[in-house]
Amino acid sequence: MSKRFIITIVTLVIIAIAAGAAIFFAKGYTFSTKEKRIVGTGIITITSQPDSASVFIDGHLTTATNATISSLAPKDYSIKVVKEGFIPWEKQVSVKEGLVSELKITLFPAIPTIYPLTFNGVSNPVLSPDETKFAYIVAGANLTGSAAKKAGVWIWTMSNNQPIAFTRSSEPHQIATNSIADFSKAALRWSADSKQILATVGENNYLLDADKLNENPKDITPMLSATLKSWEDDKKVKDELSIQSIKDAKFKKIASDSAFLRWSPDATRFMARLPDGQAKKDTSLDIRVYDLDEGKDYLLPSAKFYNWLPDSKHIILIEEKSISLVDFDGSNKAVIYAGSFLDDFVVPWPDSSRLVIVSSFPTPTASEPNLYGINLR
Repeated sequence: MSKRFIITIVTLVIIAIAAGAAIFFAKGYTFSTKEKRIVGTGIITITSQPDSASVFIDGHLTTATNATISSLAPKDYSIKVVKEGFIPWEKQVSVKEGLVSELKITLFPAIPTIYPLTFNGVSNPVLSPDETKFAYIVAGANLTGSAAKKAGVWIWTMSNNQPIAFTRSSEPHQIATNSIADFSKAALRWSADSKQILATVGENNYLLDADKLNENPKDITPMLSATLKSWEDDKKVKDELSIQSIKDAKFKKIASDSAFLRWSPDATRFMARLPDGQAKKDTSLDIRVYDLDEGKDYLLPSAKFYNWLPDSKHIILIEEKSISLVDFDGSNKAVIYAGSFLDDFVVPWPDSSRLVIVSSFPTPTASEPNLYGINLR
């Protein structure tokens, strides 16, 4: 065997080893001096809304969103995302060998804008079961002249991707006037399909279509019990179908037994609390989120009321004189509003861009409760 041939073979072997090593390291593998071996690394992809936010890893400014951070040794990292004018986001993220940890972050404004949506007074607001509209009453006690015709029952259909200034003038519509009955103290209830409203005035019960002005509404008092039973049966069937769709037997039993159950809009998670003996009235105890895809559950911070943001990634916490948003795993609690408001009516817009509340201000011209919007972007 000639010397030249041996040199050629050795050269090819060295090139092959070098190429293999290059490919190996390009895929994220590196040599660990601590473990004295080649180990794999992990990747974090991080996006934020809005983007161009600063990303700190273990306290060090590393990059800006949106970005991919590679060649990270497998371990837990402290990730903090900061942008001026927004509430910081922070979480411990576990990086595993050969895997990509994906972070999709929503940053909420540090000083949200708050603005009035109505000016004639609002009472008894009720969100529809499909969460795309709400009903409310304009009492009209202080309305005079032609404005007095606005007294009655109103519906506001919430529209995606439209400025409040536009929807304010086009979406609310009156479905009943006080010329039929005095609706100022009426109790409102939605049908299970979100198409009708039951307005109870004294001993009379008027069935109103939600999409038009009801000039001669039907008093269904003689058939009230049958109507309500039909609505309840429809709701039970829908709830049961949702529970039966859960594949995990443990999670299915939790959902079935829970005294408190709230599904995320995309139906991949639900909030629940197991009854302790008999169901307690205080729903602020041990509310957990159950993630059907991951098979995990997370304890939420204590609150008076809970509701999903339509993005299915955040939860609204309603506390005494404050409203907060929290990630579905219970982390990153962000106070959005502090002040007076009707605590059982905090409604998210379908595109998660804002919240709607009922509030008033201690001034001569703003003391009457009205609808207000809170921007989340």
